[in-house]
Amino acid sequence: TSSAVLNSLEVQELIRRADPTDHARLEVHFAVLAEQHAAEAKRHSAMAQAFIASPIRRTAANSAADHCKRLEQLNLLAAYDEGLGAGKASAKPRGAERFEGGAGAPAPTTEELTALAAKASTPADHNALQEYFLTLAKRYAAEANDHVAMAQAYRGTRMSQAAVHCDRLAALSRDEAKEATEAAAIHKQLAGAAR
Repeated sequence: TSSAVLNSLEVQELIRRADPTDHARLEVHFAVLAEQHAAEAKRHSAMAQAFIASPIRRTAANSAADHCKRLEQLNLLAAYDEGLGAGKASAKPRGAERFEGGAGAPAPTTEELTALAAKASTPADHNALQEYFLTLAKRYAAEANDHVAMAQAYRGTRMSQAAVHCDRLAALSRDEAKEATEAAAIHKQLAGAAR
């Protein structure tokens, strides 16, 4: 069920703690993600078969293959955490770092972030918030770059007025990236002070 899926910050926290009960929760999380990827892989496989007739449409087949690879990684990761949760020695599967970093998990909700920010007192809390803000800064920087590219595309066309709008959005995104980076730096400092 979707309630078994942890958010990306929760995944990172459980990985950091590495307690056997945490591995049991991670096992369920990765097993549910594997089920979700299996459903997506099945859907994309069907799409791939429909597109395979055209040599210029190979991306659907590649997408299905990528889903299958992620599915395999998630199943191996679920088995790995199941073993650790049972106290067994287990070898971490290749590619685990991506999912242990929160890939595939939803972003934390506003309520979850608010609760974390309100209780943040440990280095782990502040490290989680730092990571969140660094991710946010990267997203805002990418959005700024997208708006700059759109502005350049509009310049010299009949819709050149749209370039001004895109320039304004790029500036706003750069400001948001700067603020997120500053927030990450504050939490990095607080993580060091909380030790």
